[in-house]
Amino acid sequence: MIHEAITVDEENSYASMCSFLNKQYVSDKSMADSVEALLGAHFQSGGIRGGIKFVEWIGILPASENVQNLIDSSVVDPILDKNATLANVNFHLPQWQEFEKRLGYHFNNRAFLLQALTHSSYSPNRVTQSYERLEFIGDAILDFLITCYIYEHCGVLNPGEVTDLRSALVNNNTFASLVVRCGFHKFLLMINLKLQGHIDKFAEYLATKNHVIDDEVLILLEEKDLNMAEYVDVPKVLGDVFEALAGAVYLDSNKDLKTVWRVFYKIMWKEIDLFSKNVPKNVIRRLYECHTAYPTFR
Repeated sequence: MIHEAITVDEENSYASMCSFLNKQYVSDKSMADSVEALLGAHFQSGGIRGGIKFVEWIGILPASENVQNLIDSSVVDPILDKNATLANVNFHLPQWQEFEKRLGYHFNNRAFLLQALTHSSYSPNRVTQSYERLEFIGDAILDFLITCYIYEHCGVLNPGEVTDLRSALVNNNTFASLVVRCGFHKFLLMINLKLQGHIDKFAEYLATKNHVIDDEVLILLEEKDLNMAEYVDVPKVLGDVFEALAGAVYLDSNKDLKTVWRVFYKIMWKEIDLFSKNVPKNVIRRLYECHTAYPTFR
């Protein structure tokens, strides 16, 4: 049975009626928040295993899926051609030593690095897939690690500030800017002149700002919105590569979250420290507050 979304007015009506019926009405959001809070409590007290047991117990994930076994399973080799050698990998990464120095991590299986730097347009790479799958897992890992850090170290912030802080740190604009500041974009493997032009333009813009990530950078448009305004666009591929690198380090280190955080905290610590002291306010929240700050007359 499909239920239509309940409006705020309807919720208020239900809540007012409950007092007459000696019942209590709990909104969907309150229920969802409660489940998330319970999950957080189990995670804090029992770690990842405790969180998994809770979501299995409550039925979010069926116990038959054995999620913990999936996490503990061995890492799959990213090399597609089993006849490929390290020389085949190095052919596409002639400056791999320089990249590892900038990243601050030495790959045990360099094929993960090749995959993280390969755009879908780079057809010469037949050794690995492109970065999409690594981006998917890296996105979740960075979100998780940054959320944990904020929870552990930013207890003086209110709920709204905590949400804004995470939004400022975990977004494409910030990740893309970090990629350019570290020079990772120079190693990206792709064959797309138009995209390369967008990347060069964005890199030039950040250079004029001395690679400082501030409110001006955070509100830039992504490349898909370029036709909406004549501003510097943020190529989404750069943020994707940052997330893919996190995924690559995670898998190459045998799923060691501590290693991932050690590597990426060194890259992000300036923004983490700066934004924690002066939390950038979410753009939508900013617009809403500006709109409600002035009375309307009829």
